[in-house]
Amino acid sequence: MSTTSQSSAPADLPGDVPGQSQRDRRRTIIAASAGNFAEWYDWGVYGVVATLLADQFFPEGEGALALVSVYAVFAISYLTRPLGTIVFGHIADTVGRKKALSMTIVITCTATALIGLIPTYATIGYAAPLLLLALRLIQSLGTGGEYSTAISFVYEHGPRGGKARAVGVLTAMTFVGFLVGSVLATGLSAALPEGVWESWGWRLLFWLALPMGGIGLYLRRRTEEGAEFQHLQELQERKSARRRSPVHEALRTSWRKILLFFAFLGTWAIISATLTSYLATFLKQNESITTTQAYGANTLASAMVVVFVLLFSPFADRLGLRRATIVGSLLVAVAVVPGFILAGSGLVGAYAGAALLGATKGVMAVPSLLAVSQIFPAGIRVTAGGLSYNLAQSVLGGTAPLVAVTLNQAFGSSLVFSSYLVFASLVTLVIMLVFGRTWIQDSESHSGDVGGAPSRPGATAGTGAVSA
Repeated sequence: MSTTSQSSAPADLPGDVPGQSQRDRRRTIIAASAGNFAEWYDWGVYGVVATLLADQFFPEGEGALALVSVYAVFAISYLTRPLGTIVFGHIADTVGRKKALSMTIVITCTATALIGLIPTYATIGYAAPLLLLALRLIQSLGTGGEYSTAISFVYEHGPRGGKARAVGVLTAMTFVGFLVGSVLATGLSAALPEGVWESWGWRLLFWLALPMGGIGLYLRRRTEEGAEFQHLQELQERKSARRRSPVHEALRTSWRKILLFFAFLGTWAIISATLTSYLATFLKQNESITTTQAYGANTLASAMVVVFVLLFSPFADRLGLRRATIVGSLLVAVAVVPGFILAGSGLVGAYAGAALLGATKGVMAVPSLLAVSQIFPAGIRVTAGGLSYNLAQSVLGGTAPLVAVTLNQAFGSSLVFSSYLVFASLVTLVIMLVFGRTWIQDSESHSGDVGGAPSRPGATAGTGAVSA
């Protein structure tokens, strides 16, 4: 086991943005993360009010079919995520991360706010679900370019020895966004007069996206690019050579790694989408608790995600990507089945199960999202990492709530879907055990490089993690 240090970095790859203090770097990470909070608040709200959307935008009396339809819209909307990666990944890897992030937050937050303005099915008929689908596709387009760009941005601003903590701040802010959506749903459903929440009060959650997005955009426009991307731009200016498009370069040099990384991210994609957009629905099916109590348990799960992301991030910096992934995968394999069993059994069980599932997701988040940036070179980092991430989210994450609803209704138990998650965690574990060392060695050799090859034979740059 060896630790890459600052002294091992190439002389022409600066550790920080010139003139930027550690305090300024932290402020930049927080600013970028605050913008991420706004976008992922939008994404999480959909799952919190899924049952209300089924009542409002689909024919009356459909019951389970309407709920399945809501999650079908959720799944279909993921189809534009890879397109968002191609469009905004190109901008991020050529023009800059900052420019891409400013564009994605406008698209995502505007689409979210407009969902709150869609008339009901009783008013405009099938135009209601069609408008919901259209806005979700637009929202997903922005989200597809958002996360890999934001992760790369904070990764490049993170200090050596603290990359996981930098990504952890971003991840925590992501789930604070989910948490705020859940808290607001809990508070509004309890505070508004009977019937108001169900009829129109839920729309307030979507309208809040506009002021949140405006604040996030303001903060993001006051940030600077990270040192590694600035170094990349300087290399391009010195070479005066026209680069291939990042998509072409990623597919030419890293297509095998992209496909393998897609499978690696399966655990994260499934557990992330399940807890974000299905857990609240699952908890409402627990007949021992009220709707407000179900929202409260869902809020606790979101809070536990934030807590365990922040707690585990420093350990991930010490353990390294490979060992941190092993810990996270094993925890999912062991905890997810009892977590769902508890969540479906009584008031105490609902809160205990939600807390356990939230903690599991928080631990798994750190290595999964750190890997999105760490294993690809800077010149294709957003595009290659984003393609892997969003393909996994589209194929496995987007369908996870729909699969969960279908399996749980078919078998009357959460055990089948829980086993699906256990299988995914074992796939992730095996991939990291077999390929993890090579991935980490490659990431150390190509840090700061334009493509996939080291810029100088034998040169390594600190990833901020211990190589295992």
